[in-house]
Amino acid sequence: MLIVKRSKLRKGFSQPPNEMVFDERLSMLARMVLVEIMARPPGWQTNAQQMWEKAYRNRGARAEGKRAYRTAFAELEEFGYMTRETKKIPAGEPGGGGFVTVLTAYDLPQKPDN
Repeated sequence: MLIVKRSKLRKGFSQPPNEMVFDERLSMLARMVLVEIMARPPGWQTNAQQMWEKAYRNRGARAEGKRAYRTAFAELEEFGYMTRETKKIPAGEPGGGGFVTVLTAYDLPQKPDN
């Protein structure tokens, strides 16, 4: 038997859609990565490497591996929760002429035509 006791939410909380939380196509790590991304403020940026580094700093050898985070990001992309786009950096900007990968995360899976 499991007894669930919930605190009264006041501020500093997120409400992810149940469709995302219970999407059995995703591993638990992929779901939690997405929950963390969605709980962050607009403009916050990360990638699999940075999330792994943070986990390793906080939990050391108990942290999920670097490959696990990359796999989680790949799952999110595969099932429509994340898109990846390579963009050219305009000349005159730092890194101008080079390329940057832009990841966009969604709280619900996107259809290919959306």
